[in-house]
Amino acid sequence: MIQVQRTSDNRLLYKSITLNGVTHPVNKYKNPGTTRWNGITVNYQQDGNRQMTDYKVYLDKVNFTMW
Repeated sequence: MIQVQRTSDNRLLYKSITLNGVTHPVNKYKNPGTTRWNGITVNYQQDGNRQMTDYKVYLDKVNFTMW
């Protein structure tokens, strides 16, 4: 997980990154970039149970709704 905050002067403060349950401070400011890419990204998150037991998930006929 990456924790980022937009500041009052419109910069991005990259606060921390968490990998394998360990959080590491970043504390770096960056100006937001520009892009010419114009599209849509659909994300899917699969969380584990307490034991992090392996399992499979198949996505089929995913619907996308825009409002």
